[in-house]
Amino acid sequence: MSMILTPVRFLATLLLGSVIAFASAPAFAGGNVGSGLIGNTVELTGAAGTTKIYYRNRDNLQIKMPDGKVRRGWWRVKGRSICTRTGDAPENCTPPVDIPPVVGSAGVIKDPGAHLQGGDVNAGDITWIVKKGKTF
Repeated sequence: MSMILTPVRFLATLLLGSVIAFASAPAFAGGNVGSGLIGNTVELTGAAGTTKIYYRNRDNLQIKMPDGKVRRGWWRVKGRSICTRTGDAPENCTPPVDIPPVVGSAGVIKDPGAHLQGGDVNAGDITWIVKKGKTF
């Protein structure tokens, strides 16, 4: 059975996935887990293309979808979690983040439904990187 993602569901999945990967990093000793995102862009690349999330300030974000459309949204830090929301979609929060994402942080969010073994990036995987400034 294949799962068709609507643009809103796809966006919510990417927003949540963009920061889940940060939770697996080594622990840090306090601070605001979202401070490294402010003024920077998280680029997520998967089978559907590249989505860019620009954390404009402490409250607002802009998302450039793979089709080129730009959407606005909101984000906040809730304890050690990063929460995002766009449009009428419900807020999504990451598990507790142990180290704040900063420019240069990168990784792969493994496709939870992947059936392939090994270290290769599968078709359902999403690669992410935090880049300096607004990249769109």
